[in-house]
Amino acid sequence: MSSYNISRGKFLPALIIAGLFVIGLSSSARAWEPKLPNGVQGPASWYTNGKGGRYFAPIIQGRLPGPTSGIVRTDSSCAPDSQGLSHCYNKIELLSGGTITIQDTHKMSNFHCLRPGEQVTVRPNGSPSWVIVQTGH
Repeated sequence: MSSYNISRGKFLPALIIAGLFVIGLSSSARAWEPKLPNGVQGPASWYTNGKGGRYFAPIIQGRLPGPTSGIVRTDSSCAPDSQGLSHCYNKIELLSGGTITIQDTHKMSNFHCLRPGEQVTVRPNGSPSWVIVQTGH
């Protein structure tokens, strides 16, 4: 009986370490990705957001009254996360008046960031807090 207890005692620390390793992997295995509300379209994957110059993004600040053109004024916080997705903040000056700030989740090695000075069209996307931004490519 004592050899059973010794064996069991030797394996317990290894099991605890293995369990902590698995928990650590599961919590860091996925990048943060925006959750689309009902009625809002999105890309097939956030890794393809920007394909054809079309970006799906939530509005972080401001309000879009309707479809309009705009000029990208800023592009910031673009460092990719552990899965290679960037969550860039873009301030867009709307030609109809006002400014919105969006958070553009995309893979920069696949599709470029929205560039300051770039002219875009912006339209609502099924929710007051989501837009589709279209570049000229």
